[in-house]
Amino acid sequence: MNPTPSPLPYLPQPVPAPDELWWLAPAICTPLALLLAYADFAGSGFPLVWALGYALPLAFVAGAWGGAKVRYKRVQRIVFGITGCAFAFVYTKTLMAVLMPMAIVLWLVHGDG
Repeated sequence: MNPTPSPLPYLPQPVPAPDELWWLAPAICTPLALLLAYADFAGSGFPLVWALGYALPLAFVAGAWGGAKVRYKRVQRIVFGITGCAFAFVYTKTLMAVLMPMAIVLWLVHGDG
């Protein structure tokens, strides 16, 4: 009725190889994201409170620092870092692409008066 237990109840799993260069992608992307955020925001003319929107791109870069320091996570670190840098560079451009159509619609609805 009961199956006979096998001598090895589990197969040992291989230990993932540690990554000695785990810090390289986050270390490059952190100052790059800050530089791109500054370059993007400095020429935008937005009030300083709009700079709080850079929390999302910088959270992506912070995600590149976390996680297990193993080889198979290296691609994830690179993707998080590059995504954070890209979001930091296009933040105000995306904001303008969203706010300008809203302003035009409001102007068309309410007119000049």
